[in-house]
Amino acid sequence: AMIAHFTAIHDAVDLPIVLYNIPGRSVVDMSVSTMAQLAKLPNIIGVKDATGDLYRPSRTRVEIGPDFCQLSGDDTTACAFLAQGGVGCISVVSNVAPRLCAQMQEAWESRDLETMFDLRDRLALLASDLFCESSPAPVKYAASVLGLCSDEVRLPLIPASEAARAKVDAAMKHAGIYPAAGSQAAA
Repeated sequence: AMIAHFTAIHDAVDLPIVLYNIPGRSVVDMSVSTMAQLAKLPNIIGVKDATGDLYRPSRTRVEIGPDFCQLSGDDTTACAFLAQGGVGCISVVSNVAPRLCAQMQEAWESRDLETMFDLRDRLALLASDLFCESSPAPVKYAASVLGLCSDEVRLPLIPASEAARAKVDAAMKHAGIYPAAGSQAAA
C-alpha cells in the first residue's frame, strides 16, 4: 500500500519527494526495504526519519546508498543520527533556536565535535521538553515567548499548561535563548 501510495504521488508531481517515517504518529513503520523500493523512483530523494532507531541510518545507507538523503526527524537523536550516516535534521527545536541548531550541524560538518557536543547539551532539554505535551502546543508557547507568534492552537489541541510552560521556560533558559526582560532573544 505504501509503495502504491507514494508511487502515485511520485507520478502526479514533478517535485523532489522526501518520505516521512514517523511511526509514533502514523502507527506504521515504513521499512527500509519499502524505502529501498521507493528510492528507485527518480524523484524520491530521501527520508525524514523520526523512528529514533539509530541503527536505521546505517542500514538504509547500505541498502539504498549514500546519495539517499537521510534527515533525522527527532531532535533528541540528531547528533547520533549524523554519526550513523544521516546528513541533517528536520528539527522542531530549530523553530525556537535556529542559529544554535545550524551551528550544531555546521560543527558536525567541520568535525568540531567539542562544539557539537556543547550545543547538543545546551539543546537537549528543549529537544525533550518541546514534546512534554501534545505538539505543537509547547513549541508554539516557546515561539510566543520569543515574540514570534501567539501560542494559539486549534481544537482539539489546547494551549500548553502552566506545568508545560514552566518546563519549556527552564529548557529555554538552559539553552540560553530565554529573552531578558524587555528584549527578544535571537537564538
